[in-house]
Amino acid sequence: MTGGPRLAGVVAGKLTHAAVVILAAYSASFFLLFVLPGDAVLARIGTTDTLGSADVSGLDLDLLRDEVGLSGSLWTQYWTGVTGLLRGDLGHSLVTEQPVTQLIGEVLPNTLILAAVSLAVSVPLGFLLAVLAVAPRSRLVRSLASLVPSAYVSLPVFWVGILFVYVFAITLGAFPSSGSQGAASLVLPTAVLALLGSAQFAQVLISSLRVELGSTYAAVTAPAKGAGRFRILFRHCLRNASFPFLAVFGLRIGQLLGGTVVVEMVFSRVGLGRLMVDSVKAVDLTVVLGLVVVLAVAYVVINALVDIGYLLLDPRLRRRSTEVAV
Repeated sequence: MTGGPRLAGVVAGKLTHAAVVILAAYSASFFLLFVLPGDAVLARIGTTDTLGSADVSGLDLDLLRDEVGLSGSLWTQYWTGVTGLLRGDLGHSLVTEQPVTQLIGEVLPNTLILAAVSLAVSVPLGFLLAVLAVAPRSRLVRSLASLVPSAYVSLPVFWVGILFVYVFAITLGAFPSSGSQGAASLVLPTAVLALLGSAQFAQVLISSLRVELGSTYAAVTAPAKGAGRFRILFRHCLRNASFPFLAVFGLRIGQLLGGTVVVEMVFSRVGLGRLMVDSVKAVDLTVVLGLVVVLAVAYVVINALVDIGYLLLDPRLRRRSTEVAV
């Protein structure tokens, strides 16, 4: 088989895998949401009408369900959702009747900015902590650098966020405690997420670097050739130790996109996490499903980028992929 068709087959396999993952995430979320207690129509009345939880006996609930597309059978609704998904249509909110893509598009930039800034801080900080934990000859410095990541990871995120609000916003008045406007509003939530990310990265890197430094090529071969400790660390060990880091890095991006609920609630920021919480509370099923699809796509893309990162770091994988393509 020539390289072109074989490469096309690999790409087709990756795309098929991505489609299966997205469809599986949508299907599982759909059936789980629709078997949970709660009525989207009643929730919509309580959210958009002054009736609240008053007597609704005079309302035609079947007509209201038909208006929002909830009158058909479960399988009919599922098929309608899947066909819409294939067209790129995530439907309309059951509460506000706005397109789901519009609602997600309005809050996505805030989450992306927060995730990008926190990653830009956490990656170099995580590498710095890892190097300080293994490189210095001072045992005290190495012990402190190893202790800090484990200590911070053990702290609840909401507690750290509240502490930051109390110290830096209320006591010192240095930064705003809430809001999504301006660079100043990014400082405190970014610090919380960046410190957590750097601690997670440092834990993995410290463990990997210790294994690499104890290997034969770093402990015997390189010193025999006259390489110093820092040259061995940065020239040889750090690259090999980055493989586990890539996996954690990919997971961290997914956590930042879909798991910033606590931080966004503590700092009253608008984002994907807060939209998910509000949609679940309002039984806005189409918005929840739309968010699930967006996050599933994000995870698929992140996994693909991690695979590319492995190819860039390991020449053996590049040669193997070249042989497969040929």
